[in-house]
Amino acid sequence: MSGNSTYLAQAVLNWARGTAMPTAPSALYVALFNGDPTDAGTGGTEVTTSVRTAGRVAAPYGAPSGKGMTNTSAVSFGNSANTVANVTHFAVFDAASGGNMLGSNPLASGGGAITAGSTVSFAAGALTWAE
Repeated sequence: MSGNSTYLAQAVLNWARGTAMPTAPSALYVALFNGDPTDAGTGGTEVTTSVRTAGRVAAPYGAPSGKGMTNTSAVSFGNSANTVANVTHFAVFDAASGGNMLGSNPLASGGGAITAGSTVSFAAGALTWAE
């Protein structure tokens, strides 16, 4: 399933009932997956380190519109370090490594294989995180 993660939904619900105020992340980071990471963050496989040895990429997101928001500038993973088959989804995290998955969605392009040495980049507006 795509959209907001179970972690984010529970944080918002706890905030709404007055038991905990979630801390806003200092930055948002994008990771690539070969399969749906699911709301629980237990599906698919993160392939970011296969694409970019430094891992996830910081991605600026604009103000929400309706129930979603998009990246406001290009997100570049650089040239892929390896060939990766079947990249289908992206996820947004609150940390460059580890951390919490906040949400995920399928790649608008439908995804596909990434060949070693190819540039992996997404234009502004290409990574829409929506419920």
